[in-house]
Amino acid sequence: MKKIKKLNNREVAAFCGQLSLLLPAGITPFDGISLMAQDTASDDGKALLTEIENSLRDGLTLYESLDATKVFPEYVVSMILLGEESGNLDIIMKKLTEYYEQQCTISDSIKSAVSYPLIMVCLMLLILAVLLTKILPIFNQVFIQLGSELTGISKQLMNMGHAIQTVSGFLIALLIIFAAAGLILYKSPKGHAWGKHFLHTNRFTKGFYLGVAYSRFAGALSMITAGGIDIYKGLELAVRLIDNKLMDEKVTTCKEVLSGGGYLYEAIKEANIFRAQHQRMLQIGYRSGNSEVVFDKISKQYEDDTLSRIQKILGAIEPTLVIAFSLMVGLILLSVIMPLIGIMSSIG
Repeated sequence: MKKIKKLNNREVAAFCGQLSLLLPAGITPFDGISLMAQDTASDDGKALLTEIENSLRDGLTLYESLDATKVFPEYVVSMILLGEESGNLDIIMKKLTEYYEQQCTISDSIKSAVSYPLIMVCLMLLILAVLLTKILPIFNQVFIQLGSELTGISKQLMNMGHAIQTVSGFLIALLIIFAAAGLILYKSPKGHAWGKHFLHTNRFTKGFYLGVAYSRFAGALSMITAGGIDIYKGLELAVRLIDNKLMDEKVTTCKEVLSGGGYLYEAIKEANIFRAQHQRMLQIGYRSGNSEVVFDKISKQYEDDTLSRIQKILGAIEPTLVIAFSLMVGLILLSVIMPLIGIMSSIG
């Protein structure tokens, strides 16, 4: 089959979601994959499922079949292996579905928080450029016909418009070069890693991304405890899933406490993971045998907190941009209309 790109979070959630519905009904992974292949309309999806189906027919396990495709995240493949070993594959598939659906929600919100203001800024700059390069010269012609010309701020703005027109080709080329360089940098492993490191350590964004990491960590541990997986091995998997350098150090501390015979909630407290109230919830959850439920609640709370922060950012950016744009447009129009009113009054 032709090479298929790595599956994204939404595609992984859809795959795990379908299997999580079929496995509890007594359907084997082979039969489940066969049913999914029959119902899939996408050519790439059908090819991928057919490859997995053929591997299962040849006697490979689901873990081995998915690992052979090289398109599933390493975390998913590892969790399925542990699910098969512990006999809790159906639970693991359900938890994987919930986890990746949660990540889709967070990712979509982050993209919205970044793209929406960016689109607004681009549109505002475009409108301002039209005002400066097209509208102001028309007003200047009107002033000339009335025996005057633009002066003061309005003349400076018109000169700025002329300068923009003169170098417009260069500016467009420069923007294209910067956009292409940014895209190449983002796509390259080193550039992507540098960008993540900057966001995870910058004092303005560190808290936000640490909250996302906490949500992922709690979600991963909920999955691990529900599947009856060894917690030490689960922490090693969680580190790969979280992909946050600050969390790497915290999880290392957790593993050291566990190696010394401590409980997980003690390790989490020692590593200063989660807020104090969540650490207390976890301690009570372990004593009552409901740690899985507590991890779910913690993960959901951090997810809600992340989405709330994003909404606050959007709520602050939108009116700020609108006010700034309105003031700039108002300044441009007043710089032209007020002198025009004066001329018309003197003529009258």
